[in-house]
Amino acid sequence: MTTQIALPEQGIEPGEDVMARARARPWLLAWLAFAPVAVLRAGTLAEGDTFWEIRGGLLTLSHQAIPRVDSFTWTVHGKPWTLNSWGFDVVLAVAYRIGGLPAVAWASAALAMMVAGMVLLLARCLGASPQVAGWLLLLGSPLLIEWLSARPQLADYIAVPVLVMLLRRIADGRDRVRSIMAVGILSVGWVNLHAASLLGVVIAGACAVLLLARRASRGNGWWCVAAGAAALAGSLLNPYGLGVLAQAGQVQSAASGLIVEWRAFDPASPMQLSMFITGLTALVLAARRGDAVLTGALGVPAAGSVVVIRFLPFLVLLGLPIIAGALSRTSHPAVLRYARSRRVMFRRCGSAGMAAFAALAALSLTHIGRPDPAIYPVPIVKDIPPRCKVFTSDLLGGFVILQRPDAPVSLDSRFDLYGRQRVLADVRALQGRGNPVSELTGAGCVLVPPTSGLASQLHRDPAWQVRASGAAAILFVRR
Repeated sequence: MTTQIALPEQGIEPGEDVMARARARPWLLAWLAFAPVAVLRAGTLAEGDTFWEIRGGLLTLSHQAIPRVDSFTWTVHGKPWTLNSWGFDVVLAVAYRIGGLPAVAWASAALAMMVAGMVLLLARCLGASPQVAGWLLLLGSPLLIEWLSARPQLADYIAVPVLVMLLRRIADGRDRVRSIMAVGILSVGWVNLHAASLLGVVIAGACAVLLLARRASRGNGWWCVAAGAAALAGSLLNPYGLGVLAQAGQVQSAASGLIVEWRAFDPASPMQLSMFITGLTALVLAARRGDAVLTGALGVPAAGSVVVIRFLPFLVLLGLPIIAGALSRTSHPAVLRYARSRRVMFRRCGSAGMAAFAALAALSLTHIGRPDPAIYPVPIVKDIPPRCKVFTSDLLGGFVILQRPDAPVSLDSRFDLYGRQRVLADVRALQGRGNPVSELTGAGCVLVPPTSGLASQLHRDPAWQVRASGAAAILFVRR
């Protein structure tokens, strides 16, 4: 009997494959170490957007078409509506059909792991060691975990590091044509998951400007201009075309100062300050390194975060790989001596931190996808009478849209749909600063936090009676 020996493929030695796997293993472990953070975030759904996005995705699937007008409210029913995250909403809806809110939470956890993967991949491209990059990502996770909720911004957090890696290839002269095509394809997928793909156009433009400003790199700058044009062209391949530009302006004007993520940077907030310092440190390192792409990519969210804090996560997601690369390359004797002398402390502290995350994640496994009970009153929403027009807050409105689609709401977190004046009027009514008789005209039910000013008013109003109450909300029904 003749024994056949399988030969390796052309030019690939058997030992090379083993070495490649050995080099990849530490990066895989660094990525898996982030899993408890993703599970912890998936334990509770706290964003009001998540719930109406699921309902919007379900509507898209059932009608085989993107909704063009609002059908969830009684205040702006039939008004034109731009669904700027229709693709992401469909993803959530598919998960919801498969396994309800727990499946939505697991899908979001998978996207959060993709975010971590892109951060580590960028760190690897910048010469970081897997140990340094992995530990920095874990140390930075408290700054990020609040932002890793089930929202279309997850697509943004994945796309930006990918865009930066493509722009660095273009600026370095590596496979430019294919990289520019990849930028366009990335933008097409990005804009149909979330219209924030225009951020990619700005980042590419900033990188091009920095490269063009240097005489030695002007040729590379024009290639980045082409990448920016590809990003813009890809961003326009969406169901609304140029309408995404107008919609972005409407969101900012309606939500500015009202929604937390649309507020200006507050240096008195330790969390915000830490995120900003992380990005600023990385920006200095990128500038000292002379990397125009990294400098431009960080400069855009650094400037944007001063105006609205929704740009702060990008400072951390891009900043951590840059800092990891700088720390991995350092050869200063004093730094190396300090690291060696404290390696036991670092190991113990890191292990303690991982154990804490793992313990919290284990607790979260018992309630994956649970709506935050401090915000969303699941039993009370079930008590809403059929087809009752509900006056409610923006957070509760989205939850009612998902759980009780038969009961139209007065408001949810789609502030661009309602307009700033209507939102402010509802806020004043919720605070009890208006006349409930006029403010609640047309409403048959009121679902508000029990500590709100409006709840206090309705307790004294004989026209309304309490149907159900709890720690998160109280339901009034018109007599």
